[in-house]
Amino acid sequence: MPQCCRWCLRRRFPRLKISFKTIHASKGLEADHVILLNADSGRMGFPSEIVDDPLLSLVSPKEEAFQNAEERRVMYVAMTRARHTLTILASNARPSSFVTELRNDPAYGISTAPGAEPEAHVCGECGGRLLGVTGQDDRIWYRCEHVQHCGNLLPACPSCGTALPRRAEGTSEVRCGCGASYPTCPDCEDGWLVERSGSFGKFLGCVRYPTCTGKAKISGGDRPTITKSRRRTRA
Repeated sequence: MPQCCRWCLRRRFPRLKISFKTIHASKGLEADHVILLNADSGRMGFPSEIVDDPLLSLVSPKEEAFQNAEERRVMYVAMTRARHTLTILASNARPSSFVTELRNDPAYGISTAPGAEPEAHVCGECGGRLLGVTGQDDRIWYRCEHVQHCGNLLPACPSCGTALPRRAEGTSEVRCGCGASYPTCPDCEDGWLVERSGSFGKFLGCVRYPTCTGKAKISGGDRPTITKSRRRTRA
């Protein structure tokens, strides 16, 4: 967490105490509320999917009954540090196998924050979640959770300024919960077209520009004439 954010939180909540620890360093300690970060799958995930060297099996103890037994014990340590609430932050596209097990086990009650949307917005580029953030311009933007690998960034609905328009099935529109609708971008899954001005006059361009260069001509009719442009490929 940036130092400025911690300072703002402490100013607003003077009795708030925030500490950052590894799971091993937190063993034996407790806190009212615990947030477990990066509970994702993958080679460097938790549990790690890196395959052990076969030579290790010759000197290691007999394999345990439960898969990822050692990391399960570490996960148990992390989960039992909380007195009141435990929040686990995981990727929507590649959550940890531990997170999947917890979500599927009825013994664990999954709570939702008041006012939270029942389903996450899925990134059309990589399958991750689109998270709402406030930009430096004080506008709301929706950014892919995999910001290190995916550059998908969408503005909130121009009409309401808060919600995210999504593609309406069976139509050539994206629609917002506030009732506004926009033409879909011909070149990407998540974008929509808005009016822009160029050297040759006004046209419709994708809200994801310059990442996406999808565009359409403004015709005299009620709906724009979509003209396919060359899709930019990722390196």
